[in-house]
Amino acid sequence: MPEAKKGLARIQVPPKAPRSSKTGGDDASQERGPDVIDARGVHMLMSKAIPTKRDPIVPLVGLLLAFSVISLIVQMLIAFG
Repeated sequence: MPEAKKGLARIQVPPKAPRSSKTGGDDASQERGPDVIDARGVHMLMSKAIPTKRDPIVPLVGLLLAFSVISLIVQMLIAFG
């Protein structure tokens, strides 16, 4: 016996609370304009960053590989050009 289809799920969303003009910070941030960025968010994101020690050999190997590929392409162009 097939199951009966269920209706759409409805999620109750509370209405937005109107912003009060009691705090002067909102008005001050709007007066500064979009060019000025609040730096608190950046510091909050960067505060939990774990310093990692990178291997200095890997970028050098990447550069060596890139230059060797370029050199190979130049040699092929000279040989067959």
